[in-house]
Amino acid sequence: MTKLVTITEDNDPNNKIGRPGGYVSAATLYDSGASCTELGVECGATVEVWPDEAGARSRSKFIQDALKAANGALGEEYHYQHGAVLLRVYGDLKPSVAKKYEVAFNS
Repeated sequence: MTKLVTITEDNDPNNKIGRPGGYVSAATLYDSGASCTELGVECGATVEVWPDEAGARSRSKFIQDALKAANGALGEEYHYQHGAVLLRVYGDLKPSVAKKYEVAFNS
């Protein structure tokens, strides 16, 4: 990880922070193995904190279902959940890199 950017209502690419049905806080983690032009998971990883575990689970399922329905056209993501926190790791990163995020997340 090379940089961390806290998501606010002014820079949220998903326009969900603090809104009904949205996450309560979030951050984008920039990874040296990813390149991006806009704030988001494509920069490396995103951590989203939801009001409860069910919200995080629902968000993960929604994203994974959308990616699957697009048959790869929208890319892939690794998802790791711990309670109300969802870690989304950019699918273009190597599995070994995603595993490092998972280990750090669960530590």
